[in-house]
Parts: sequence; C-alpha cells; structure tokens
Amino acid sequence: MQSIPLVRESEATDERAREAFRDIKGALRVPLVNLIFQAWAAYPRFLDVTWRRLRPSVLTVEFAELAGSINAKVREGTHSWPIADHADLLRARAVGENELQRMREIVDLFTEVNPKLAILATAVDIALSRKPVGGVGTKGPHREEERERPKEFRGVRFTIIEERDAPPRVRSIYEDMKLTLGLPFIETEYRAMASYPDWLEVWWKDCKPLAQDQQYQALGAEISKAAVEAAKLLPHRLYLSDDLVESCDIDETKRVELRRSNGTFVRLLPGLIMNLEVARRGLG
Repeated sequence: MQSIPLVRESEATDERAREAFRDIKGALRVPLVNLIFQAWAAYPRFLDVTWRRLRPSVLTVEFAELAGSINAKVREGTHSWPIADHADLLRARAVGENELQRMREIVDLFTEVNPKLAILATAVDIALSRKPVGGVGTKGPHREEERERPKEFRGVRFTIIEERDAPPRVRSIYEDMKLTLGLPFIETEYRAMASYPDWLEVWWKDCKPLAQDQQYQALGAEISKAAVEAAKLLPHRLYLSDDLVESCDIDETKRVELRRSNGTFVRLLPGLIMNLEVARRGLG
C-alpha cells in the first residue's frame, strides 16, 4: 500500500501552507489541522489555491446544513445498531466522570467536523477529475440571529498517541484496526482516543463486529453518495482547471498522485464517521 506524503503542522515551512493551516483551524473552529489538509500541503501552492476557493463555502450556513444532513443520516442509520454503554464499562474500570467528559469533548469535535471533511474531500476529488463542482449560490443574506455559528472546539485538548510510541496494548489494537478496516495509517481520531487506552479497547471491541456487518457497508455507501450530492450543492464553485493546477507546480504525474492521496480520504471518511458515531453513542 502506497504511503501518503504529509506535512505536519509543526513541520510546515512554506508560509502559504502555514497561513492556510491557521485559517483552516479558524474557519472550522478546531485545534488541529486534519490529515487531509496535511496531504494537500505536500503541494503548498495547491493547498493555498484550493483552500481559498473552498473557504467561502465553508463559512456559509448552507455548508453547515449540508454537513448536518450527513450527520442526521448517520445517526438515523446507526439507530438500531447494538452499541454497549461504554461509559458504564469505563466506570467499572475506575474511569472518572471528568475523564468521561473529556472523551465526550473529543468525540463531539470529530463528529462535528468529519462530515465537513467528507464533503471537501469529495469536492476536490471531483475537481481533480477536471469537472467543476458546486456553485449553486446561497439563499441570500442571513440575519445574524439566524446564522448558525460553527461550534467552538479550539479549546479541546488531547494527546495524540503515534503508532511508533504506542504501548503494546494500543499498538495491538492499531494493527487489528488497520487489518479490519483496511487503513493505510491510524487516523488522528483513533490516535486521540488512544490517549485513553481503556476507552480505545472498549470502543474497538464493540466497533469491530459492526464494521464487518453488511449494514455497515450499506450505510458507508450511503454516506459516500450523500457527500457527492453535498459537494454538488456547495454554494461556491470549485474548478481546478489544468492551467490552475499547473501553476501549482503539479504536472500530470503529480496530479494522479494527489488524486490518489485525496481519494484515500474520500474512501476512509465514511467509515471514520460511522466509527465515531459508535463512540459517541457508547459514551451516552
């Protein structure tokens, strides 16, 4: 499986990438730069021009509604899934209420932002296939009292447990997750959950059999389809013309590589969204 080049926030030296990272966190109200943007940052000019074209849509009420509709679909689709009371199981392991609350904050962050990332990744996938996407416009000016402000998550703090630094118990779960879910790497969400190994263990014990069920596969396909439809309804048009892409120092070979890496996130995000919903429901 081919690796995906990533530019981590702490390693970004190109000022365009650094500025885009800062703006992405501000627009999404999150404390970290998700891996998909780190993948785009392997081509700093591409990250810069693409984010500039996506940002106006991200800041609209309509974008929040599109992401919310995906979240609603996920919650409806998982409503009948058998999910244990993870909070109660963790209390039995002497996990305190303060820790449970921090876990809920982590889950709330990712369940809010991941549907947005699915839409953005899908829009870029379409645009990289030389097709324009979005551009349906907005419903017009919104009064301030009608505008749904993005939830504020920049104050959420957590530790990331890298694969190379993970204790044996966590590393074993990581390997099982990669094998079961077909992951080329352990995503940020799971590495954040791993800062509480008991939580990761309890959640994965519940999530693993669900991820192998036909209902899971069917819902994942529905989420992918919903992300495509949402991308088409972005308020502002995204068109990555050949001239624009070439101006980012991306030739045809690099364009194929970029679409492959972005396509990895298009493939992984539906499962990630479902898995985090299992975690959210488990914590009550």
